[in-house]
Amino acid sequence: MRNTIGIFTLVVVVLAQPLCARADETDTPVDELVSLAIRTMGGKEKLLDVFRFHERVLITSTPTPLVAGETQGNRTSVVKVGGGWWVGANKRNKDKVRVLCWAWSLRILLDEKSTIEAISDNVVNKKPAFGLRVTGSVKAPIDLFFDKESKRLSAIDYTNTRHVFSDWKKTQEGHLYPAHVAGFRFTDLKLRTVQDRQWYQTDILELVPLKELPAELKQ
Repeated sequence: MRNTIGIFTLVVVVLAQPLCARADETDTPVDELVSLAIRTMGGKEKLLDVFRFHERVLITSTPTPLVAGETQGNRTSVVKVGGGWWVGANKRNKDKVRVLCWAWSLRILLDEKSTIEAISDNVVNKKPAFGLRVTGSVKAPIDLFFDKESKRLSAIDYTNTRHVFSDWKKTQEGHLYPAHVAGFRFTDLKLRTVQDRQWYQTDILELVPLKELPAELKQ
């Protein structure tokens, strides 16, 4: 099912996506929720596509403050959203990682194969959030939650995990991105119960958008 979303107008029409789905506590059509989320990021042209980022990744059950300098958890990656993720020169072949990054960029909402529906409101970091579920373009449904106040992405639920986004920053070119991500595993998939302790955290120390993949990484 195709959905075509105009980003630069306040009234957005999705040509082939059904508009009947509603969140439990809102009458806002799905296409308007999608448009709102993308406009909040600066519009389609400001959604990340190809970029290089330097991060600190820790597998830890408790939040850990940033430390100065390089650590064993630091790494540099290059990403082509929806296509590939390279750590150094090595390509990550985990489908789940690539799908999460695709959703994190919000470009999954613009894919012609994506079917999008509103889902029940949720609470992320003690703040109310509205939700959008994406199917069709992915093997398993993926749920995106957006803070009702800021309209920014606050969490992604995918398979048996939740990924919570915070500490938003902006590149010199105007691309918004969350500099901190914390991951949790569900203890009950039906109830979407999250463990009290986190599973991992990553802090993005630097992010630079690229016009294209570096030549050495092109397939």
